[in-house]
Amino acid sequence: MKKLLSSILITYAGFIQSNETITLVGGEWPPYVSESLKYLGITPRILTEVFATENIKVNYRFYNWARALEMVKKGEADGTFLWSKTTEREKYFFYSKESVGTISYVFFHLKDSPFTWSSLKELQGVRIAATIGYHYSDEFDRLDKEGFLNVNRVKSDLQLLKMLFKQRVDIIPHDLTVGYYEINKHFPESMKKLFTNHPLPIKKKPAYLLMTKKNSKNKKIIEIFDKSLAKFKKAGKYDQYYFDDLLANKYKKP
Repeated sequence: MKKLLSSILITYAGFIQSNETITLVGGEWPPYVSESLKYLGITPRILTEVFATENIKVNYRFYNWARALEMVKKGEADGTFLWSKTTEREKYFFYSKESVGTISYVFFHLKDSPFTWSSLKELQGVRIAATIGYHYSDEFDRLDKEGFLNVNRVKSDLQLLKMLFKQRVDIIPHDLTVGYYEINKHFPESMKKLFTNHPLPIKKKPAYLLMTKKNSKNKKIIEIFDKSLAKFKKAGKYDQYYFDDLLANKYKKP
């Protein structure tokens, strides 16, 4: 994406002038965010519309996630998004109170292979595939490392779904949103309906908008954003964009 400089327009410290422009940075994580998607993905679509209600324009620049976070920490960009809260990060960033997404890992399975669970220790002997390098939860990774769980680690999320479809495994842990996006993208209509997920999350955590503390005005911007996002969610548009429009494949470019 063409690099766009942030235009900072303020009347005096802490007050926001209309027609403000901010720059948010992030990486590829479809369907949450991607240069290859319409609206740049679900999260930028929401962020852009929420800020627009306050006459704030958003420019997006793409880097790897670690670099994006470091840029915002140094004040080289205004903000980044889809980050969890940590004590260390709160030293450098203003956090939105309202989450801009929820990262939820669940077990996918085939509809004609019913599956239920309430504890990971119940899954001994169940054939599981998971992606190399992914952290699904502390307990899942510990039981995997100890050999209690029968986990086959593979190179990609798509490979997981293909193994599940071919019934080479019984269940796969996957991000709920990303999972259905990939099913929608890579499988024909006749196959999409074969997949489902168990509702109990393996891990679930909110993700937030972060803005650099290098610029004090960002505290006010975050406050404005939170109020507008709360109204956006109450109106039902958040759920529509994250769920209905995703399943309707509305993020695919023409």
